[in-house]
Amino acid sequence: MRPSGRVAASLLMALFAAAALAACGEEDAQELTFTITQEGKRATVSGPSSAETGEAEITLANEGDKDGELQLIRVEGDHSAEEVIKVLDGAQQGKPFPDWFFAGGGLGVTEPGEETTATQVMRPGRYYAFDLEADQPDQKSLPAIEVTGDEADETFEGDATVTAVDENEEYAFEADALPSGKAEIVFDNQGEEPHHMLISRIEGDATAEDVETFFKTEKGKPPIAEEGGFETAVIEGGESQLVNVDLEPGRYAFFCFISDRDGGKPHALEGMVDEIEVE
Repeated sequence: MRPSGRVAASLLMALFAAAALAACGEEDAQELTFTITQEGKRATVSGPSSAETGEAEITLANEGDKDGELQLIRVEGDHSAEEVIKVLDGAQQGKPFPDWFFAGGGLGVTEPGEETTATQVMRPGRYYAFDLEADQPDQKSLPAIEVTGDEADETFEGDATVTAVDENEEYAFEADALPSGKAEIVFDNQGEEPHHMLISRIEGDATAEDVETFFKTEKGKPPIAEEGGFETAVIEGGESQLVNVDLEPGRYAFFCFISDRDGGKPHALEGMVDEIEVE
């Protein structure tokens, strides 16, 4: 018995709908949630033990009583959490990184009781998760996340893009004016060095040059506001993140305090301080 034209059309529409839903499911980013808790000076980071390569929506839930900051470190080869902690401590002091150690993204400062989210690409390898705000990371509880699958590239689209560049030892952030209020911003590191993006409102008539001078001398009143800013995790050159910001209109300083892979001064002291307008 052949179906009527109306029944056949309904069946065809149902098949198309099922296919569309399947396609949407394939395109959805995997969700990876990390939780920070604190006990005294010791911070504990918990999270998934495995993930797939490709786009991932990463959430940091801060259940502690102080600020938390999730930094993922990707390693190549068999390296322990203790080894990674030692290199991370040195990197924060401007020492060189070994060639097996890579900044793997994560989330910037997250207040107690809050959640923050960013979207990025996970590369194959082993990741370790750290709370950079902790006085003493808990080596035993650091989750090792094994990411498996083929290399994947994703292009993120947001309300605006901020690009980090570092060509010929000249460091800068480049962007058109950004939208105020809640917005999705693509942080695109097109340089060769690791960078993060720190955002602080510029006070009064100060300039980006004034901000850079303050960082170098640490003298006088800070020309940037202590509250109402934003911070990303560190990503390597060629990587990007889609981050959620909520900024009031005004002039903002964008700067980076990470050093080159070969070591040296923080990039902000090498001129990576730029003014970008939030309209």
